[in-house]
Amino acid sequence: MIFVSFILIVLKNNKSICFGGVLLEETDRKFDMIFSEIYNRHYSFLFGYLFLIVHDPDVAEDLVHDIFLRLYRSRNSEIAGMKIRNYLKKAAKNIAIDHLRKKAREEARHKKIICEVKELNETFYSSLENSMIEGEVLSTVHDVLEEFSEKKRKVFMARVFENKTFRQLSQEEKISHYEIKRIEKEIFSRLRQKLKNFI
Repeated sequence: MIFVSFILIVLKNNKSICFGGVLLEETDRKFDMIFSEIYNRHYSFLFGYLFLIVHDPDVAEDLVHDIFLRLYRSRNSEIAGMKIRNYLKKAAKNIAIDHLRKKAREEARHKKIICEVKELNETFYSSLENSMIEGEVLSTVHDVLEEFSEKKRKVFMARVFENKTFRQLSQEEKISHYEIKRIEKEIFSRLRQKLKNFI
């Protein structure tokens, strides 16, 4: 038969009772009975204590269950020499502090995410607005150019968008420098008039 050499201490009528070196099956049954007694006796105290710290009944209940689950899983031998109530109160304080730290980290992370999303939205809408304006400007430029003859459009496009010199255009289109300047001036004047709301 397997013997267990752990010590289990439980508060019974404010007196410590020790179990040790007993058969495993018998120990498990005794531990379950003792654990149930500890749970029933101290649950309300721990819940109230944790509620005062975390101010949320659901969280307080979860933390109480976590404390008892840890106690049950570990068959806690580290409480030797302590009153069970003091041990549970210390465990409750530590678990509450851990919870509040975790909550503060999560809130900071959420604030950071919210700021990033807000910044992305502002950038997106700013880009969207700029794209819409750019689209309107391009559409207006296209409409203005359509008002002129094909030859004038060709000269203007070559001069402005293809960066051709007066000399190159004069040779290609067989027109004077003066005529090129006049076409540029005429189209730019019309564009300024149409695009005054965007400038």
